[in-house]
Amino acid sequence: MGSNMELFLSFIPALILVLVASYICGNLARYIGQPKVVGEMIAGILIGPSFLGIFAPQFMSSLFTTDIKSILYVLSNIGLGMYMFLVGAEVDEKKLTGNLIKKCTILSTSGIIVPLLLGIMVGVIYYSKLSLPNVNIYLFALFIGSALSLTAFPMLARILQERNLTTSHFGTLALIAASIDDALAWCLVALITALAQAQGVLAGITAITFGTLFACFMLLVGKKWLTRLGERVEKEGSLSMNHFSLVLLLLLVAIWFTDYVGVYSVFGGFIVGLSMPRNKVFLQELKSKFQPFVITLLLPIFFAYSGLNTNFTTIFNDMSLLIPAIVVLVASIAGKYGGCALAMKSIGYSWREASAIGILMNARGLMVLILVNIGITYKIITPQVFAILVLMTLVTTIVVMPIFNILYPENPKENQNVLDLKPFSKQS
Repeated sequence: MGSNMELFLSFIPALILVLVASYICGNLARYIGQPKVVGEMIAGILIGPSFLGIFAPQFMSSLFTTDIKSILYVLSNIGLGMYMFLVGAEVDEKKLTGNLIKKCTILSTSGIIVPLLLGIMVGVIYYSKLSLPNVNIYLFALFIGSALSLTAFPMLARILQERNLTTSHFGTLALIAASIDDALAWCLVALITALAQAQGVLAGITAITFGTLFACFMLLVGKKWLTRLGERVEKEGSLSMNHFSLVLLLLLVAIWFTDYVGVYSVFGGFIVGLSMPRNKVFLQELKSKFQPFVITLLLPIFFAYSGLNTNFTTIFNDMSLLIPAIVVLVASIAGKYGGCALAMKSIGYSWREASAIGILMNARGLMVLILVNIGITYKIITPQVFAILVLMTLVTTIVVMPIFNILYPENPKENQNVLDLKPFSKQS
C-alpha cells in the first residue's frame, strides 16, 4: 500500500473523531445557552493532550500523527480565511455613517490600547518566570499585550449571527469596531513575527505596507469589477459554477498573499468579503455555497488543531503557574471589557448599553487561538504560556453569552429600549 493511501486511511478516522466531537459538544453548548462555537472550541481541547491525552495517550498519538497535524493545519487556515470572507461579505456598508465610524473608532481604540498596556505590564512582570531564554523582554511583553488586546472577530460574528443581529445597527457597530481592533492588533503581530524570525523591524513594516496596498487595491479597484459580477448574478438569478470558481480563486489568492507577506490569511479573506457586491441574490448564493462546508467541516478542524497544541496539565501540575494564569485572566477582562465599556459610557450610552458592547468585545475565541498558534510555531512562547492564554480565551469567551443575554434579552418586548432600537437610533 502506497504511503499516500496510508496517509489517507489515517486521516479519515482522525477527521471523523474531530467532526463527531464537534457535533456533540456544539449541540450540548447550544442546549445550555452557549453559542455552538464554544462547544466546538471545547471539543478541540477534549481530543487533545488536556483530556484524551490523559486517558488514552497512545490512541491520541497514533491518531494525530505529525503528518495528520500538518494536514489539519493547512485545512484550518483555509477554513479561517473562508469564514472571514463570509463575515466580511455580511458587513452592511450602508450603515457606515460618519457618526457610526466615529463611534467605532472610539470603541476600537479603547479596546486595544487599554488591554495592550495591561498585557505589556503582565509580560514584563512575568518575563523571567514564563519566557523562553532566547526571547527578549520587549518581544515577550508585546506578544502578551497583543493576546489581551485581540477580540474574537469570527466568534463575535457567530454570536451576532446566532442572535440575528449581524446586519443590525448594534451588530454593525460591534463588527466594525472589532475589525479595526483586530486589524491594528494584527499589524502589531506582523511586527512581532518578523522580529521573532530575526528579520528586523523593517520586515514587519514591509508586511503592513503590502497588506495595506492589497486592501486598497481590493476595496477600490477589485470592488468595481465585482460590482459588475454582482449585477450579472442578480439578473441571472443564480451564481454559475464559472463565477463561483472565479470568486473561490480570488479568495484563495488573497488568503495566500496576505499570509505570504506576513499579515495573516484571515484578513485576506475578510478584505475580499468586504469587496463583494451587496446584491441580495449574490449574497444568498455565496452563503449557500460556502457556509455549510466552512462551518461544519473547516472551522471544527481549526479548533481540533488548536486543541492538539493545548495542554492544561502543564498549569495544574505546576501550582506556581496558577497565579500568573489568574493575573492574565483579570488583566484581560479589566482591559478589554473595562476599556470598551468606559469608552461607550463616555460618549453617552447607558451603563447597560456600554456593558453589552464591552462584554461582546471581551470575547476572544478564534483570534487568540490563532495568535497563540503563531507564538508556539515561531517559539515566542512556551507550552505553559500557550495553555495559560488558551485558558484565558475559553473563560472570557464562555462568560460572554450569559452576560450578554441578561443585558440584551432575546424577547423583543424586553429589548424595546435596549441598545438596538431607541437608544441607538437616536444617536445614529
